[in-house]
Amino acid sequence: MRRMLAVAVSSCAVLLAGGCPPEDYTDLVPATQSEIKRIHDDATLTAQEQRTQLEALGLSPLTINAVLRDKQFGNQFGGDARSAYQKVTRPDFLTLTPDEIQIFASLASSVDSTLSVSFTDAQAQDIVTSFAQFDVSSPQKLAALLEQSPDAVPGSVTADALRKLFVGFDPTLVLPKLP
Repeated sequence: MRRMLAVAVSSCAVLLAGGCPPEDYTDLVPATQSEIKRIHDDATLTAQEQRTQLEALGLSPLTINAVLRDKQFGNQFGGDARSAYQKVTRPDFLTLTPDEIQIFASLASSVDSTLSVSFTDAQAQDIVTSFAQFDVSSPQKLAALLEQSPDAVPGSVTADALRKLFVGFDPTLVLPKLP
């Protein structure tokens, strides 16, 4: 028994002292600040491409949000024009990210000059929270909510803006602009 204990203690001491030869496990090494900065500063990448590369380094979605805090359309769980379009047309409003709401509003406003809707990061987050709170998963559910409780609209977001974008706007108009 004493001999086994002595072997275990000496093995631990060797391991703690760095007795194991270093190996090159590139996919297990934590991301370095220089790798993160290289991705963050690469102007040739879209915000979603940056999110994908940061995710490949092993960063969590919340950490990626923090790293990309200065990147519009990338600092609130990401998305792109195609994912936003698919969630709106499915409809699956409950899975929209704040970034996708901002992307869709920008895209829709670019094809319909009368729309002119945009949301700040805080407003987009309020919309996501409101959709979840009131189980708004489709244009029909949003229209019913706005009809019954116009005060259910979050923060500084107007019921008119939500109605124009998610109920009255024909999302197929953005198809030519999708990547």
